[in-house]
Amino acid sequence: MKILEQLPLWNHAAIRVLDVRRSIVQSGESVLQFRLPASAFIYVVIGEAKILIDRNEYVVDHCFVCHAGKGATLDIVQVAEKIDYYIIYYKAAMVLPCRRDLLSMFENNNPFQIQYGLVPSYPLSLLTKVEQIYKQWQLGEQLEKFHVRALFHQFVYEMLQQLHNNGKAFVKQPDIVSQSIRYMEEHFASPISLEDLASALHCSTRQLQRAFKEKLRMGPIEYLIQVRMDHAQAMLVNTNVSLKSIAESVGYGDSYYFSRAFKKYSGVAPIYFRHNSRINPFKLSRKSIGTRDLLSYSVDDDNHYRIRNEGAYKMNRSSKPLLAVSLMLSLMLFLGACSTGSGTTTRESSQPTSQTNTVTPSASAEQAAQQSYPVVIKTLKGDFTLEQRPERIAVLDTQFVDHLVALSEQPAGSVTADGDSADFPSYLTDKLKDVKLLGTRDEPNLEAIVAMAPDFIICTEFQEKIYDSLTKIAPTVMLDRNEDWRDTLITFGKIVGNEQEATLAVDAYKQKIDKLKAELALKLNGESVALIRPRDDGIRVHTPSHRTAAILHQDLGLVAPEQVKQEKDTAYHISLEALPDVGADHYFLLKNDMFKSLVEEYEKTEVWKSIDAVKQNKVYTVDTTLWIAYYGPIAINLVVDQIAETLLGAT
Repeated sequence: MKILEQLPLWNHAAIRVLDVRRSIVQSGESVLQFRLPASAFIYVVIGEAKILIDRNEYVVDHCFVCHAGKGATLDIVQVAEKIDYYIIYYKAAMVLPCRRDLLSMFENNNPFQIQYGLVPSYPLSLLTKVEQIYKQWQLGEQLEKFHVRALFHQFVYEMLQQLHNNGKAFVKQPDIVSQSIRYMEEHFASPISLEDLASALHCSTRQLQRAFKEKLRMGPIEYLIQVRMDHAQAMLVNTNVSLKSIAESVGYGDSYYFSRAFKKYSGVAPIYFRHNSRINPFKLSRKSIGTRDLLSYSVDDDNHYRIRNEGAYKMNRSSKPLLAVSLMLSLMLFLGACSTGSGTTTRESSQPTSQTNTVTPSASAEQAAQQSYPVVIKTLKGDFTLEQRPERIAVLDTQFVDHLVALSEQPAGSVTADGDSADFPSYLTDKLKDVKLLGTRDEPNLEAIVAMAPDFIICTEFQEKIYDSLTKIAPTVMLDRNEDWRDTLITFGKIVGNEQEATLAVDAYKQKIDKLKAELALKLNGESVALIRPRDDGIRVHTPSHRTAAILHQDLGLVAPEQVKQEKDTAYHISLEALPDVGADHYFLLKNDMFKSLVEEYEKTEVWKSIDAVKQNKVYTVDTTLWIAYYGPIAINLVVDQIAETLLGAT
């Protein structure tokens, strides 16, 4: 951009000086990776060194002046002679109304972000104004600060005039991609949206996306995900930190969403990645973004907020020592070694004791089922050979109860869902008998598991920390909690020797949704639908990649709002005030006992009442436990029935 082309924007913008500072860097010292919190002019009075702005190098020999935008990184190195310099921080905002051509110029060639530097032809003229600005700023009174504003305009005028007359000025467009990458490396543990990045770098979202596409052939959010997953992979391989802690440390408040994102990026679940990498530490991940040599830098946090521990339960709960459990496990192993009973489910091949029995119809059916064994089960810990049908199954995730009941089975023991007063949802209670309660998914009760004496345990990556203990109680398989329920049902069909019934259930579901999909498309005619979940003083908006929202948007083909479709993660978090911006025509509102009062509080607010869908009675309250916790064929079919009844008026 030519200097004179900047003038319309300088003339139109509202300029405010934010701070004026004077600093000295002694010979042999340096300033490294200092991120400018605002646009700034840097005036070097005296000294000899190299100044780097976003790695663009300027050799300084005594008097020098340069400009850089908000977010640029400043380095002062190789200081041969003491550097004495001033920094004037300022903010420029476009005042509305504003001509369209000015807005376009501001977006594409923002002079307040551009980088340039020069050896001034008339240094004393500039120095006099800088010294006056600094002196008036130090007085701190309102009248003097008003004077600073006038002096700053005079300084900018003198600077632009000398730039215009000096053909040796070094003008560079800011490298917003490099600045963004540095920002991501520093803040990947915090929630970062495209708007956050653009705001931090004082550019438009469109400009930022275009720059990333041109330079890296990917969008900024895609790159952010890679940064996060790169750090997560390193922690999985090099530490024993829990999955929940790793998720939080890379910007995911809920380990469920982290697992989904990690599997999508790496091709495998995080627990499997950790296990496999330690077996073969030289094997690289499926994807790689290459090495990054970007250093951390200083940054102000005015425009950012700390990550919330959303979705995580209290970490300070008291936990019983595992000594008693260890003793019980040791006793079980001892008794198992001494017993002479027939073999049960095992990883090793074993020949069951031959018996002569009278064959009854039920015995014949059981015998036929047993002929399907051994079967190989795909797990997060590798292939597991199941030699015979298990009889007392313990499940450590609530969704697996649904899978077993769908196959006319039931667990001998199960964990329960957090956030609800009932042990199991009403649609399952009449189908369950004498099921031992084993704690919750996040806090399974090992003593209760030992006491129920299972012959087979099914867990997920959420129980990684106690996996070794579980394997000492009974043969244990670890399944991917976020696997599609249809694939999980087929796996359960293999486990209980009823794969045919599992396949029939999957086929029946497909026929059901194919019919409803056509009816819903005709009825809604493109109206959008969103799934929201108020919790922890905010609202979680589930995207089409979330396993439950996928029922709405993928299975039934319902349209998601544009804002929701643009999100990469399985969910994102907003405040109540931001809910109207989602802009859905219909909302399914998830509610359970834990956050019932929060939902009721929201429903009383003016913001809630102002939403069009609320005014038109198109917000439908549904049970969180059914829709989220019990991700199995029975629950999924009930959810589909509710959707059909709500939107079509009939099941």
